[in-house]
Amino acid sequence: MSFQYTYDANGKPVGVFIPINEWEKISNALVKAKKSGKGKNEKSALLERIKKGMKQVSEIEKKKIKSIPLQELLDEL
Repeated sequence: MSFQYTYDANGKPVGVFIPINEWEKISNALVKAKKSGKGKNEKSALLERIKKGMKQVSEIEKKKIKSIPLQELLDEL
């Protein structure tokens, strides 16, 4: 993608020019994501995973569950 930036008198970027073919690709991808609801579902799933992780941290701090070594955690990823 080749974008062209516009700047104010102080040299601060204030806008971007996107070639129409690139804009159409971006726009179509956004429309498809909205129609499928995929974006919303992915966001909800991510939030749930974060909540689960925070709950586990709380339980580790309260000694309700045992923490695992960092290497074991990384291996699970």
